[in-house]
Amino acid sequence: MAVDLTVKNYGAGMKLRIAAQSSWFPGLSNVEMVEQIAAYGYSAFENLDAGKWEDKAAVRAKCIELGVKPGCISGGGTINGDGPVNLGYHEQFEQEVRQAIVNAKALGSACLVALTGANRERICFERQMDNLVIAGMRVAPMLEDAGVTLNFELLNTLVSHPGYFLVYSEHGAEMIDRIDSPNVKMLFDVYHQQISEGNVINNIKKYIKQIGHFHFADNPGRNQPGTGELNFKNIFKAIAESGYEGLVSAELSMTKGCSSDDVMRIIAECATW
Repeated sequence: MAVDLTVKNYGAGMKLRIAAQSSWFPGLSNVEMVEQIAAYGYSAFENLDAGKWEDKAAVRAKCIELGVKPGCISGGGTINGDGPVNLGYHEQFEQEVRQAIVNAKALGSACLVALTGANRERICFERQMDNLVIAGMRVAPMLEDAGVTLNFELLNTLVSHPGYFLVYSEHGAEMIDRIDSPNVKMLFDVYHQQISEGNVINNIKKYIKQIGHFHFADNPGRNQPGTGELNFKNIFKAIAESGYEGLVSAELSMTKGCSSDDVMRIIAECATW
């Protein structure tokens, strides 16, 4: 597979900075992937594992050349294992965030994703929230110095991640307010929050000040827009109207028969009005 510079510039009229998934172009190198999404008129990509890429410097240079922004990379914590809900994990969490900042700088990203870890059944909810606040306050100064934002992700426990601690927007926003740092926010994943609580557009509007990053996929199935129950044109409009200026990153699987060209077109149509 080679870079196709003749593809349609689907992203030219998009009202949001949508980040495509690098995995949609498996036959290309990471640098070539940047060239390909730029040819489609997109100006961002995301791969949470990009902090581990060996060619970060080359990707960063190509992104600068083409005006493409790398999205979030992994910043620390786990989904079903131990995490910053546990005080005993905080030293490890600090080291994970510190290394993630180095990786983000090398790639040209200013965005990290943090995971809280699994709910600890023998510790009350309030104590675990306190522990998350302490963890966030512990890493906030280094994030502020680096100009990097850490986003604690909310996940659903009904379908995808049973046992995960941080589920609801209300709790995420409370935690962010208590940490009180411009560089510690929450990640609002449209797919997860539709499952956990619904009311997606109202919650985006209500908690936009605490949201630092977005992921999206349709529900059910976690596939491309148009395969489920969500109206992505209206959701994207709500995000744009909120004044949010960051990335809105796809995190989805394509259904059988959906090509990379198809998904780039479908998403761009949802973000154009």
